[in-house]
Amino acid sequence: MTASTAASYRLGMTPPNTVKLAAVAWSGAIAAGVVEAAIAVTRLAAEGPLTGPIWLNLGLRVVVFAVAAALIVGLVRGSRAARIALTALLSVLGLASLVVPAVLQLAQGGTLYAALDEFGAVRVVHVLLVIVATIVMYLPSANAYFRRGRGVRAPVGANPIG
Repeated sequence: MTASTAASYRLGMTPPNTVKLAAVAWSGAIAAGVVEAAIAVTRLAAEGPLTGPIWLNLGLRVVVFAVAAALIVGLVRGSRAARIALTALLSVLGLASLVVPAVLQLAQGGTLYAALDEFGAVRVVHVLLVIVATIVMYLPSANAYFRRGRGVRAPVGANPIG
């Protein structure tokens, strides 16, 4: 990366491709989460009426997806807090919620098919997107973007994806 490129990141210019890729990967992870929720609700609806706890769980997921989307916008605009929140909430806690139950089932002698439950390939894609997003938002060009001066942000009407 050239000095002028690093300087342009610090001045609130267009985010580097790594940050754009992270935003796309995070958006894909949210979409995968929506698909997983739809699969689960469809299965539960086939088993009987959707009860209060199911609706509460679905409402909580909508809140999580909305917060994640807001954090992605913050990430693209250069918010260090958004990057930290995405890391803590989605890369650590969210990824653990996706992986730990499957690992425990495998450790107890279950099959990979059973561990993935009804989510299958969608769950695998979801996990991979979270891993990709996490890695690329900490690559050197992304780090330079987030190191730029405090209080300097992209203009409000700017297209965050470039």
